[in-house]
Amino acid sequence: MSNKEEQLAQELDTTALDAELVADYLRANPDFFEHFPNVLQRLSLKHQQDGSVSLIERQQRVLRDKITALEDEITALMGQAQRNEQIFRGYSELYCQLFKCENLAEVEACLQATFREQLGLPELALKFFDSPVDLPEQFTFTADTHIQLLSRRFENGSVYLGRLTAEELKLLFREEQQIKSAALVLLGERGELGMLAVGSRDPLHFDPTMDFLLITQLQHLLSVLLPRLIASSRAD
Repeated sequence: MSNKEEQLAQELDTTALDAELVADYLRANPDFFEHFPNVLQRLSLKHQQDGSVSLIERQQRVLRDKITALEDEITALMGQAQRNEQIFRGYSELYCQLFKCENLAEVEACLQATFREQLGLPELALKFFDSPVDLPEQFTFTADTHIQLLSRRFENGSVYLGRLTAEELKLLFREEQQIKSAALVLLGERGELGMLAVGSRDPLHFDPTMDFLLITQLQHLLSVLLPRLIASSRAD
């Protein structure tokens, strides 16, 4: 035994050691095995699948697993960033197109093109509560009770994100059985004008905890644009 090993043996009372003390010591002295390679050579760890592996091999495997996990996380973050960019571009293009609309049909067409074709959201409905002009049936609710049924979704604000009942979905979407989550947006200064509804097949796509900054911006734009188009229709 070398002098350094003898000194170490004197410093450590092996009868008092336990696994946690050994672990603490090795964490405090990460270069321990560099000074005592003969100890490292005699160590092995049992691995359930591969049998006995050296400590260095085990350490390398742990490091590889950590690197793989980090790479997967980075890949996921990059994918989410690309998705966010796609959403942002879709909304930006939509704003420009909406300013060019001259009637409600064109507004609905712009909304459909963005949400269905660019963002992959299959169902959209633009509904008005009490318009001063006659509107096609697709833009109106058939009864006040329908408005009252949906209004309970707005107890905490003018935007609702989440799941709807089968009855609520039937009031809003043509293919309601496909829709598992939805975004409901009240329109108008006080939500008195109407409602925009967007549906997704993914039950987790619209969630109450998600950020709805872009939806709120669209809400403000439509709340200014739509009354003008309705007034223009009335004048015609």
